[in-house]
Amino acid sequence: MNKLPDTQPPRWPGRLLRLFCASHLVQELEGDLHELFTQRLRTYGAKHARARYVRDVFSIVRPFAFRKEASEFPKTSVFQPTMIRNYFKIALRNMWKNKGFSALNITGLVAGITACLMILQYVSFELSFDRFNNDFGRIYRVTNDRFQQGKLIQHGTITYPAVAAAMASDFNEVETYTTVANPGTFNLQKDSRIFAENGAYADERFLSFFTFPLVAGDYKTALKAPYSIVISETNAKRIFNASPADYTALLGKSIVVDLDTKPYQITGVMKDFPATSHLQYGALMSFETLPQTWGEWIRNSWESSDVWHYLKLRPGSDVVALEKKLPAFSDRHFHGSKVSGSVEQFFLQPLGKAHLFSNYEYEIGQVNNGKAVWTMLIIATFILLIAWINYINLATARSLERAREVGVRKVAGATRGQLIGQFMSESVVLNILGLTLGVVLTLLLQPLLNKLIEKPLSFALLTGSGFGGPVFALAVAGIFLLGILLSGFYPAFALSSFKAVQVLKGSFKRSAKGIWVRQSLVVFQYTASMVLIVGTFIVFKQIQFMREERLGFDMEQVLVVRGPELTRWDSTSIDRINSFKTELERIPSVQIASASGSVFGNRLSRSFNFRRVGSDAPKGVTFSRMAVDADFFEAYKIPLLAGRNFLPTDSNPIGNKVTSAILNESAAKLLGFKDAADAAGQKFLFNNREWDIIGVVSDFHQQSLKHSIEPIVFAPFYTLSGFISVKINASNPVQSIAMVHKKYDEFFPGNNFNYFFMDQRFDEQYKDDRIFGQISSFFSMLAVLIASLGIFGLSSYTIAQRTKEIGVRKVLGATVSGIVTLLSKDFLKLVLLAVVIGAPIAWYGVDFWLSDFAYRIDIEWWMFVIAAALSITIAFASVSFQSIRAALMNPVKSLRSE
Repeated sequence: MNKLPDTQPPRWPGRLLRLFCASHLVQELEGDLHELFTQRLRTYGAKHARARYVRDVFSIVRPFAFRKEASEFPKTSVFQPTMIRNYFKIALRNMWKNKGFSALNITGLVAGITACLMILQYVSFELSFDRFNNDFGRIYRVTNDRFQQGKLIQHGTITYPAVAAAMASDFNEVETYTTVANPGTFNLQKDSRIFAENGAYADERFLSFFTFPLVAGDYKTALKAPYSIVISETNAKRIFNASPADYTALLGKSIVVDLDTKPYQITGVMKDFPATSHLQYGALMSFETLPQTWGEWIRNSWESSDVWHYLKLRPGSDVVALEKKLPAFSDRHFHGSKVSGSVEQFFLQPLGKAHLFSNYEYEIGQVNNGKAVWTMLIIATFILLIAWINYINLATARSLERAREVGVRKVAGATRGQLIGQFMSESVVLNILGLTLGVVLTLLLQPLLNKLIEKPLSFALLTGSGFGGPVFALAVAGIFLLGILLSGFYPAFALSSFKAVQVLKGSFKRSAKGIWVRQSLVVFQYTASMVLIVGTFIVFKQIQFMREERLGFDMEQVLVVRGPELTRWDSTSIDRINSFKTELERIPSVQIASASGSVFGNRLSRSFNFRRVGSDAPKGVTFSRMAVDADFFEAYKIPLLAGRNFLPTDSNPIGNKVTSAILNESAAKLLGFKDAADAAGQKFLFNNREWDIIGVVSDFHQQSLKHSIEPIVFAPFYTLSGFISVKINASNPVQSIAMVHKKYDEFFPGNNFNYFFMDQRFDEQYKDDRIFGQISSFFSMLAVLIASLGIFGLSSYTIAQRTKEIGVRKVLGATVSGIVTLLSKDFLKLVLLAVVIGAPIAWYGVDFWLSDFAYRIDIEWWMFVIAAALSITIAFASVSFQSIRAALMNPVKSLRSE
């Protein structure tokens, strides 16, 4: 650094004086100080003069020097109302003057904002589940893990009847609890009419535990007495044709539930459960009914896991400390070696996780994939950022055109603050216009989105009625406001920084810093695009894999009819079912019919302590169980590997006399047999009697490929509440259904004919994944298209600054293809860099998503190559339009350009 000569006073005291001193005194004081400095320099020398100068500056920095006087020519404030109106007028004129540019910019903003608002509605809806409950933060569900021989065999929400009461007794942290049993579909009968409805048996605390208001009846006593029922408003209307004024009159009326001989008394009418409740019931029966029909074990058993418990902890309770006490609780009350030969561990699941983060078996509530919800939130963030980055790039792309305007305005006296205010006003106008159109478009597309995802979304979810309430609404508004300001700051500061002299001389150059910023934004855009493209591709490949993978059975054209649940079981029931099957098989279009207690896609019940006869294993094993008839394996074409199939004589109305069983491969191996042939003809112990293994069938996927294949034992039991699978010809399914319906009514009068096709029902397990794939792919492609507008803007900016260079190159003989390559390669380098950065991020993300599936595709290198090729192709298409147009320009016109 160059030092000042000794003949000049030091600079820093002068700066200090100008900083603190009133502007109208600075010039006079500085003049006096300089005169004194000159005199002392001649008399005493430089060192003395400089020291006295510093002392003099500090001596005059006194209160009078800070006192400001009104300026004769006050500066114009940037925030004056007149000036603000002027800014917005200029902004609107500039938008109208550059219609194409404005339309392109607004299109990107509207698309990004609309997509973001729609996704945020979905996220708000999913995150708001169960938060309507008054004590939401204190409610927990009891879950349990069951281990056998060191292996986790059950991770479920179903547990033992005595658990909740014992926890309330043992732990002071538990304020109260409620218990739910036997959830499912019930047939409500009134005047010979049948109404199917989801319901459950709930104890008397249920209605005060959760916030499900009654519109008629007393919530404290409505579920207290046996054979009491509370119905929803919807059921009050459809069963009794009641209006709100009639609800009280329904109290005391009777209704029949399934095959119960005693009718239930209506003790309450409740509001329909909110759409954001993981529990969805239209009827609640009193839990006190079950001991009279099932027995007292349903109150206090530690042996049969048939109920679901919810606990409400006292305010301030430490749930982590409470969970640490649960292993001792299990040892104290539950003796797994006596019951199932297993080790039982209990846990507490917060109510807030019951919907999105519940990968449990025997789930009774509505569940969704929390990873998918957070992924959609990430996509929304990417889309909004890409839209705003797109605006920045398009705004700076016009910097050459705006540079002369800035130069002229500065020469005319405009300050940098005024220029920033003008450019910020343009940004605010464009963003507000984009936000307004985005809101309108969101409202217009709302019904289409709701139909696609089958959820009751509304704009109110963003204005206070969804997740977080008003706080979430303010957060969303704050994000948009911050984004509008930040997206306008960079263009405003960049454009206002142009030096008037350089611009008007025509020597305006690109800023290296500005180039770096714009290139970084493009890299971010295409990194996000790469991640979204890979994610979309993997999601579709996984869904395709699950839908096309061989399941081990044939379910094409299998019509499944629900069993006659309203027909009572008696000694003739097996013969009636077999006769019904025989009559069905006489229909020309029916190939075969089979009866079973469950069907594919349903969670099977489990039984414990299966032991191989002659084995010295200290503990038994656990199997899933399924009741089937002799035609089941043939109807679904499940191969028999060894032994024989069931015969009609293997079944018996007296269940204790049934001793024949068929295993799948997994069950045979779990019992210790080396293969199917080794297992056929052997025996195992269960329920204190020996069973004959008459055959072994190949493994098949009972549930979706999200689940592993389980060991299953098949027994020849019949039930009237099961299913009849009918294999039909594909030529005329409508006629076949009509003929099956007619036969059903003849054999089982008084029952509703409910049916579905097995392939469609099985495919419903992938419904949420399929919807997620469709939505994420649409919004991901939208984000990529918006990103292409960003690189379009940057390319137009760069090419505009290289117009003369292009003209010179053409005069010297450069070809169109050569110029296009020259102009495109810099942008393609940015995209390649984005691919390199985005690939590992995408790999981590999709691997995390695929971890939920027991059977999944492999993540292979060529998937990333396809995504990279697509990104490069989109980028090249965006750049080449501008490049080709510039390359085809007449060089005379190029060389004349300024």
